[in-house]
Amino acid sequence: MSDTDTDPAAPRDSALAIIREEHRMLRSVMHALERVVREMLTHHVDSDPALIACMLYYIEDFPERCHHPKEDETLFRLLRERTSSADAVLDELQAQHVRSAQMMAYLQRLFVRYLGGAPDGLRHFADAVESYAAFLEDHMEREETRVLPLAEKTLQPGDWQAIDAAFRADQDPLRSEQFQQEFRKLKQRISNLLPRRLKPR
Repeated sequence: MSDTDTDPAAPRDSALAIIREEHRMLRSVMHALERVVREMLTHHVDSDPALIACMLYYIEDFPERCHHPKEDETLFRLLRERTSSADAVLDELQAQHVRSAQMMAYLQRLFVRYLGGAPDGLRHFADAVESYAAFLEDHMEREETRVLPLAEKTLQPGDWQAIDAAFRADQDPLRSEQFQQEFRKLKQRISNLLPRRLKPR
């Protein structure tokens, strides 16, 4: 018998831990991208297009394929069912999920323009990276300081079981073990490619 079968709080704690860990992973890669681009801009360090492409792929694909769907379809949906007091912040956060995809598409275009030698291409790309980093941090901070505490107060044990199951699920092809391995390997590759002084602390 697992801990989740014997401890009613276990699914809640497990789900919250997964959400916070996924945020931590995104933060670490985003901060690494900021440091790499800042080094390129301020110290004229040669770029590593493969490294930057890996980081952009991770930052775009991980939320869109894994993190945001789990939030929208389980955590946010169940919280809306339990209380209307979350509606405003959830509307805002779900609008930001859409905005995030748009901003990432813009970042990708600016990266290609930089690689193509556009005048001030690096400066424009660096500015967009900084803007997206601030946007992403604000988004995750709102989830962690406004949504998760409200969820802890409002959601019922059965809700947390559903949320935990969704965040743990590996039956869906997009959340399969192979899918999770893809991102673990990608994150490891990013870490391996980074110069020692820029590795996440």
